[in-house]
This record gives sequence, structure tokens and C-alpha cells, in this order.
Amino acid sequence: MSKQPRDDGNAAIPVLSYRLHGGQSIAFGGSAVRSAPFAPSTRVISIYATDSCLFELGDSTVEANSSNSHILPGGIYMDISLGAELVATQNSKYLSVIGLDVSEGVIYSVYRDWE
Repeated sequence: MSKQPRDDGNAAIPVLSYRLHGGQSIAFGGSAVRSAPFAPSTRVISIYATDSCLFELGDSTVEANSSNSHILPGGIYMDISLGAELVATQNSKYLSVIGLDVSEGVIYSVYRDWE
């Protein structure tokens, strides 16, 4: 039985809940910074940055860089899967971020899971 909400036809709507008290804010600038680890059951994170930045997901050694990391334009909200593994503990657990060019700001991340 799915824990997902249901539409009028009783079909599951694939959506993950926001984890209660599950999130972080990370100030970024010209040097890469890394988040604390995500909650063990986290499958997706939602991110929003106050200014443009570059980011990477990975293990405890992940580091964003200015040459080939993913871009998140300032003011854009994005949902990102932490991996395709069936067991959540095998997915990425850290976010690293660095400002784009000389930008400084804050990136907010919210944990999304089935719990």
C-alpha cells in the first residue's frame, strides 16, 4: 500500500513529503563549502539559492568547482534526486556549493522522503 496521496480516481500521486525539521542553509562565496549529511532516508532534496551558484552532490569528500559543477541560478527552486538506488542509504548524502564568479549568498536545502 502506497503512502502517497490519491487523486479523485484513487490513483497515487507521486510526491515526497517535506521532512519535519529537515533542512539546512549554507552560506557560500568564492570557496567551496559542504553541507552536513542529509537524513538517512532522504531521497530528494529541494534547493533554492539567493544568488547564482555551482553545486555537486556526493559523499563526504564532494567539492563543487567553477569548471564543471552544476549551475543553480539565483532565485530558482529545484528538486534533485540523490540517486537511483532502491536503498536510500546508498544515495548521495552531501551537497557542496561555490558561488558563480564572485557571487555570495545562501543555499537552502530541504529533505524530501516517504516518512
